[in-house]
Amino acid sequence: MRRSALVLILLFVIFTHHATAAKAHSWLAKETKFGTGVKTGSSVLQYHDTCVWVQVFFISEKFFQGLQKKETPTGTEFSKGGTQLQDFPARLIVDFEATVQKCNPTPDEILPPDYATGLMTGATFEVSWKTGTQKRSVLLQSTEEQHRPGLRWDYFLAIPAKGVPLTDELVIDVSLRHGISRASLSASLDPRPNDH
Repeated sequence: MRRSALVLILLFVIFTHHATAAKAHSWLAKETKFGTGVKTGSSVLQYHDTCVWVQVFFISEKFFQGLQKKETPTGTEFSKGGTQLQDFPARLIVDFEATVQKCNPTPDEILPPDYATGLMTGATFEVSWKTGTQKRSVLLQSTEEQHRPGLRWDYFLAIPAKGVPLTDELVIDVSLRHGISRASLSASLDPRPNDH
């Protein structure tokens, strides 16, 4: 009898955990001067012996606070406060956060605060919205590079997003060191298998 009760309690805890996990999807959040950002992608770029760990955040004031995502038989649905949402806000800020480090550091090696400055200064970007296999290039409205002494760089890209479905993917092409190093990565609120 006692074993049956323990099994039932264990099954209840597991079921409750899975139901809660399935119900509430949350993204890693970050506060910025443009509002709350949610992590939508990540990658590691390499240039010679320097590795750049990239995280991409979507920001639009308080739009992403409390945003919920759920899978349905007809696809992914987004809602906030009980209201279903389909499109991004008209203006979206994308934070391309990059942290530099040596790919194979030696023990006890301390990198100077200006490490990889030549690589990261003046990075340029091209972006496209992607629906399925269809890509649409987007003109950047503005780009702001932010770097304090240290190993982290932030590039804030303002892009138009009016009428863009929340299920679309943003493809970011970055050019470092005046085009010598190029890379492409994608960011999405609805990542597909093998994304990031």
